[in-house]
Amino acid sequence: MSSRLLFSVVAFATLPLLGQNQHCEDLNHLSLPGIVIKSAAPVAPGMFTPGTIPARPVPAFCRVVATVLPELGFEIWLPAQWNHKYIGVGNGGLAGNIVHAAMFDPVNRGYAVSSTDTGHVSASTNDGAWALGHMDRVINLGQRGVHEMALASKAIVKAYYGAWPVHSYFQGCSFGGKQALTEVQKYPADFDGVIAGDPANWFTRHYTGGHIWVAQAIDDDGWLPPNKVQLLADAVNAACDALDGVKDGVLNDPRRCHFDPASLQCKNGDPSTCLTAAQVEAVRRIWQGARDAEGQQLYPGIEPGGEAGPGGWAQWITGNAPGRGGHSGLGLPFMKFVVYENPDWDYRKLRFDPPAPGLESDVEYVDDKVGRIFNAIDPDLRPFRAHGGKLIQYHGWSDPDIPSANSINYYESVVRTSGRGNTAALKDTKEFYRLFMVPGMQHCTNGPGTFRFDALTALEQWVEQNKAPDQITAGHPNGNGQFDRTRPLCAYPQEAKYKGTGGTDDAANFVCAAP
Repeated sequence: MSSRLLFSVVAFATLPLLGQNQHCEDLNHLSLPGIVIKSAAPVAPGMFTPGTIPARPVPAFCRVVATVLPELGFEIWLPAQWNHKYIGVGNGGLAGNIVHAAMFDPVNRGYAVSSTDTGHVSASTNDGAWALGHMDRVINLGQRGVHEMALASKAIVKAYYGAWPVHSYFQGCSFGGKQALTEVQKYPADFDGVIAGDPANWFTRHYTGGHIWVAQAIDDDGWLPPNKVQLLADAVNAACDALDGVKDGVLNDPRRCHFDPASLQCKNGDPSTCLTAAQVEAVRRIWQGARDAEGQQLYPGIEPGGEAGPGGWAQWITGNAPGRGGHSGLGLPFMKFVVYENPDWDYRKLRFDPPAPGLESDVEYVDDKVGRIFNAIDPDLRPFRAHGGKLIQYHGWSDPDIPSANSINYYESVVRTSGRGNTAALKDTKEFYRLFMVPGMQHCTNGPGTFRFDALTALEQWVEQNKAPDQITAGHPNGNGQFDRTRPLCAYPQEAKYKGTGGTDDAANFVCAAP
């Protein structure tokens, strides 16, 4: 599929162009090898909704719905006032839909913006039945979908505007962050700048050592109801909040927090106000992460802090009832339909140790079967750098779904590939790749920390003006369209430190410094 579409882009110079005429409806008759235009219709400026999501303001644009044959669906929105740039936006979960919500901001900025369903349509991003008997769909999801979308989108941009994009970008979080790192590693010439948020880039371990490990930890008596999640969150904050010098409900770096959940274990009295021994053990397993019988770390654990709130453990880990945690929404469909191809597969059967010496564990089996399709953990980013690419990665320290240490581990693996001393290697890596850890942010958004920030502008300035971002200002929304707190996000390994004077809710009173 890739070679066929690549040919269509290269050969496109011989096809008629719409150029400055920009008649949207004419795209209905555009002929591109390997691409079917299903509809092209103008959208008037004003409030617009592409479906069931709330209407939002948009400029005038041309909405194109298309397919890369045989079944990779995508949309591209082409604004009347084009900024001469293109951006692709990522998916969440197991994809299966066009992410219209992520297209509004770019089209309002003047971008030609596209999103893909990655080659399958699902009523829910958590569905997996589409994968049975369809390895082509699995490959499109795992590594090929965004690449095909980008090539097709650029061809349509050229047809409509009569010019290629001056710059091309991609941004995504969660699975979209994994898509971002897949692009950087496998298709380094697709984009000039990439934003990878909270990436699930070690995808196989995210589900075995992440979702299934946690599911087994909270099984039966280990499950924590919402009131006990709140109890745990309050105790963690009481013990560790002030370690960074500011008492604000946010752990600046949770790795410094060594709170022992056993301090909450029931001794007598009302069990609703304490943790049972099974619940204490569950918390420990979640924080320590997946390990084998010899203690070898198989995947990082979730950091303490940020357990409570709408984007906390109740959403991603424990759920509102036993067996209704985050694993039931994503981990189970992936393991049942993509890996084991068995709708009746039981997560309780997955083992983290080999059944006998010389045999592989279930974790290794999953890695071997689909790791080459889904994992984006190659630390050699020299081709992307040689292309002139810039990469901004961010991760919430309080992410209850994808461990924050996963991003740090990958970033440090890239630093090590330079083969130079630590200081020189970090400086070399920061020339094209910077990681920003976000204190108090949960999975891609929400949390007690400052989780609203504009990484795209920072990336544009880096790519287009060679102005590398040392820090990005972030805000915590107050619910009325304003921020009640701002803080600088600092390029790792630096962190925000309070200067000692002025309000602690103002970013101006913090400085980025070494830990």
